[in-house]
Amino acid sequence: MPQQPANGFSSIPVDTVVETEGVARAIGLKRVASLLLTYRCTLACAHCLFNCSPRHPRHFHSVEQGVRYLRMLRTIDRCVHIAGGEAMMEYETMLAICREASRHGAAPHFIESNAAWCTSTAKARSRLTELQAAGVRGFYISDDPFHVSHFPADRYLRCCDIAVEVFGQKNVVAPTLTKADLLERQRIGRDPERLAAFVRQSPPRMVGRAGETLSRYLPVRPIEDFAGDDMWEKAPRGMSCAWEFSPETMWEIHLDPYGNVQTCCGVILGNVEQAPLSEQMASGFATGDPVVTALREDGPVGLLRLAEARGYQREQYVQKCHLCWQVRKFLRSFYPATLGPDEIYGQMSS
Repeated sequence: MPQQPANGFSSIPVDTVVETEGVARAIGLKRVASLLLTYRCTLACAHCLFNCSPRHPRHFHSVEQGVRYLRMLRTIDRCVHIAGGEAMMEYETMLAICREASRHGAAPHFIESNAAWCTSTAKARSRLTELQAAGVRGFYISDDPFHVSHFPADRYLRCCDIAVEVFGQKNVVAPTLTKADLLERQRIGRDPERLAAFVRQSPPRMVGRAGETLSRYLPVRPIEDFAGDDMWEKAPRGMSCAWEFSPETMWEIHLDPYGNVQTCCGVILGNVEQAPLSEQMASGFATGDPVVTALREDGPVGLLRLAEARGYQREQYVQKCHLCWQVRKFLRSFYPATLGPDEIYGQMSS
């Protein structure tokens, strides 16, 4: 058996892991890389790190661009998916991207979606069958109270049932929920008091819309306490964000419609229209950038020092990521090439 690498993730090739273990397990074993098809979404969930919204402009990958980016992502041995926003809003383009990418051996392993689009069994079966025929291996369905509170419970149940039918259980990332389970999640999402309790029990990363709408539910804490906050998958605790800004250890890599490379939402590490992803990964991403250097070496506290040197006044913070978000908003005018795009920072919609 291949030796486990130092970063704790499997060294077995991703396609082998997907074939033998299924998409659901492969995500945790191989980490993920995503083509963010669009920042538009059918919903505007309170916890959305990317601040996605139906009010964003209709900007998405072309077929040529999407295929080119998927081919880049498929060279880095991660579980590749198409996400958003809500990728199913641009279904015909996404399907064309998958079909053409499959011809090059670069089809995404799965699609990430909410179930709001799943208005009939016929529509669900038609779309998921077409995606499966285009080389897609699985499907990921959002199930939290933030998402499911926006649409009828039957849509989630329908989407899950057809996804399992088309892709197989091991390739569907979604819990088996009853209608009663979903109705309870909807009640949580629609009741401010219950939602506040849910946030306190399972705090999202306070970035993007979450940083604006949910941070009020958490207690203010001293900055020095943030070193103990949980981070992304397998990341060690500490004030530094080095784990999330190293190509060898970062949990997720995103390529958005502008060509931006991101790991933490709203911190741009480079652009694949200027240099191929593999070259950027080999060089370590944005090695001379002051924002990325500060995060890599000292985490949000490094950003705070960078901001205070430009006149920023300390505020109150509830979480390590909340500190980062608040400081980033101040620094954005000084580092617009690194802190973007506009959609994430609320410049196009609320």
